[in-house]
Amino acid sequence: MGRTARTFRECIRLERSRWDGFRRTLKPEDRERLDRLFEAALAHGDAGTMIVTPRISEVTLFATMMDLLKQNDELQRRVTTLENRLKG
Repeated sequence: MGRTARTFRECIRLERSRWDGFRRTLKPEDRERLDRLFEAALAHGDAGTMIVTPRISEVTLFATMMDLLKQNDELQRRVTTLENRLKG
């Protein structure tokens, strides 16, 4: 019998475990940031399954960049709102 293919989320978890040694050497606040990178990848897992032959590291980085852009957009919106209030 053949082996069942791993799910995309399982692959992300395996990739995350590959980084355990690196993670242990980080300062606690940086460990949290690394964890957030993989959480972002897991949050975009449905989209990741659509890539025919995903490179998990690439998907993790792209998902993280998307998350950072989302946060940046929100911060930019808030800054614009505050600037408008100061002008008005």
